[in-house]
Amino acid sequence: MYSEILELIELGKEFQRRNWVPATSGNLSAKLDEKTICITASGAHKGYLTKDDFILIDIDGNLIEGSKKPSAETLLHLTIYKALPEVRSVLHVHSPNSTVISILKKNKEIRLEGYEILKAFAGINTHETSIEVPIFENSQDMNELSETVKDYLTKKKTYGFLLKAHGIYTWGKSIREAAINLEAFDFLFDCELKLQKGGLQA
Repeated sequence: MYSEILELIELGKEFQRRNWVPATSGNLSAKLDEKTICITASGAHKGYLTKDDFILIDIDGNLIEGSKKPSAETLLHLTIYKALPEVRSVLHVHSPNSTVISILKKNKEIRLEGYEILKAFAGINTHETSIEVPIFENSQDMNELSETVKDYLTKKKTYGFLLKAHGIYTWGKSIREAAINLEAFDFLFDCELKLQKGGLQA
């Protein structure tokens, strides 16, 4: 079994413990090489993953190996890989913090600034900075949604994006980096929600 699949299986268990992937939500992927991507199949519970819950596809989504159905959101993973060639892993979860904040925030982007934890993101070495996290309307039309995401990623720098009432996508140059980003985002969203509850955020 590929080491990347083993790593994603362990992450799935951790994400379940954190209540980030309830029921069969979320999807996890990684590049095995420049031509091959492994991704969780549709309907797979991320807390109980086995190697049979993964399929192998190429960068255009053609099936290479596996008998299960690809997730409908496979196209979003491929869009990220194509727009950001350095990315080696894409993680998507339905964590409560990312889901709730995507609904409560009225703007199309969340601005995160001044937090020390921002230094968890690659290339940031000071808290005196800010990042923007776009919020896209959720859609069952994956082609249309993927075009929207592609357009944003080719124009602006970001470390992740939210789908309204759906959750977060983030990525990294390794599975570990993507997982660190996910943890940092969850902390940041939790802080933002607490500030909003206290009347300190618009």
